Amino acid sequence: MSANDLTRDELIACLDWQVACGADEAIGNQATHDQPFVPLKSFLSTPSAAGQANVVGTRQDSVRPAILPVAAPSSRSQIAAQQQISPPLIEPAVDELAAIISLDALRVALERLEGCALKNTAGNLVFCDGNPGARVMIVGEAPGRDEDRVGLPFVGAAGQLLDRMLASIGLDRSAVYITNLLPWRPPGNRTPTAEETRLLLPYLRRHIQLAKPEYLLILGGSSAKALLGTKDGILKLRGVWRDVDFGDGAARPTLCSLHPAYLLRSPAQKRLSFDDLLSLRARLA
Repeated sequence: MSANDLTRDELIACLDWQVACGADEAIGNQATHDQPFVPLKSFLSTPSAAGQANVVGTRQDSVRPAILPVAAPSSRSQIAAQQQISPPLIEPAVDELAAIISLDALRVALERLEGCALKNTAGNLVFCDGNPGARVMIVGEAPGRDEDRVGLPFVGAAGQLLDRMLASIGLDRSAVYITNLLPWRPPGNRTPTAEETRLLLPYLRRHIQLAKPEYLLILGGSSAKALLGTKDGILKLRGVWRDVDFGDGAARPTLCSLHPAYLLRSPAQKRLSFDDLLSLRARLA
């Protein structure tokens, strides 16, 4: 069947589908000086009555069923909408989290978690590093490229700076327990979405409950806002000790500070971070 066998409406529908698929020019068997490339969308404007007769030809009075590609989207916007559709994020039930009674079980639960697109784009689950029995638990924001590759938090340039920061107050990774707000790297290191945070925050709270740290050090604005339930920025939140209940009835002394990645970009702010570290050291004394 050729184009001459289709009605005008059928031809328009087929052309519209071609535009939706990405075609942007109409040509014959080959382009020539007399027949240059023509923008395909120009065929989709409403023609005059004479133009309609030319398109339909002698088949205008024929009645034929529409012959269209099955389930073909009619526009680019519809294709984009289809590509962006994803299953809704399902937050874990309280009883499901309560049934997780160890850090190993929590890791397994995250490995089996369905419905989080971050899991599909990341290379590795980044669960923790350091000493699970440490007095201090450090919570960062999200894994970066190096962390995603290795499967451990804070192993890139920001992690190396964190090690130097801890050493300045006499600590190393054997004396702290480290995790992140998100266990998977967001594509391009983008900021976590509200939906991603809402899905994964209960797992982080359970992580804190199971680790039972004496003190919590939160690094970065995203993790601080999520755990404290505030919209305040990190420069306003840092440097102040707060007793925070993360869902198990224990009010844990919690300190927010600047993320090492931020300090790499803004080295002048290191003095603020060092003040926070001195405050932590005083608590540990």
